Amino acid sequence: MKDKNSIKIKSRLQKEISTNIVINGKKYLILTEDVSPFRQFVNTKIYLNGRIISSRNIECKDVLNSPDPEKKMVEIVHQQHQTIIKMLNKDNERRNMTPSKYLDEVKFLLKKKENREALKVLLQALKKYPDDAFLLSYYGCLEAVILKNHAFGIETCLRAIDLLNNTTPFGQEIFYPTFYLNLGRAYLSAGKKKEAVESFEKGLSFDSDNRDIIWEMIKLGIRRKPPIPYLKRSNPINKYIGMILHKITSKSK
Repeated sequence: MKDKNSIKIKSRLQKEISTNIVINGKKYLILTEDVSPFRQFVNTKIYLNGRIISSRNIECKDVLNSPDPEKKMVEIVHQQHQTIIKMLNKDNERRNMTPSKYLDEVKFLLKKKENREALKVLLQALKKYPDDAFLLSYYGCLEAVILKNHAFGIETCLRAIDLLNNTTPFGQEIFYPTFYLNLGRAYLSAGKKKEAVESFEKGLSFDSDNRDIIWEMIKLGIRRKPPIPYLKRSNPINKYIGMILHKITSKSK
């Protein structure tokens, strides 16, 4: 909740902004200022009960090259200030989210290729839900793929599958493709192609039309079994079905 009168812009160069916001009964002060025009960087501090709980600097290297450096600096201060306020409110929203909501946000970020932000959200989610199999599966995959913590990432993906088996004893088969997809990607990042293929094939055994797994197999240059195994790959029926599957997987790139 933000007080309408909470934003104060000091007249000194108009390059210092302070905002009070109240979150869950706690009053935070956000202060952003042009610390030194010569060094050209902006600093934002977040205060709680008079203590600094967070501080962030951004460099403004090109300010002096702009037509109006003073105006440009004011713009940067405002942008930085609003960005920090949004981040603080967003973090608060996330603290009240369910595992499925966290997962929805992670998938959305991954679709936008914001992998590191997705990893950040997963770390926040796992502080609240450390034994959620779905969160752990995605977390293990990203630890391996992004941070290159291969052994830890693979182990986490495997642990997620064990948790899924224990917490969802009935109907877990519908979730296996996603879990084995994440495990396969973790193996691939570690350079373990054989284990990756085995994981992808395991996932396909539960959902033979899973687009994401099929696409991973295509990238590896691995041909799927014919749609109708007892007919030759060259059979017109298999060819026709294969064309349809290819169109489907092409859309999932």
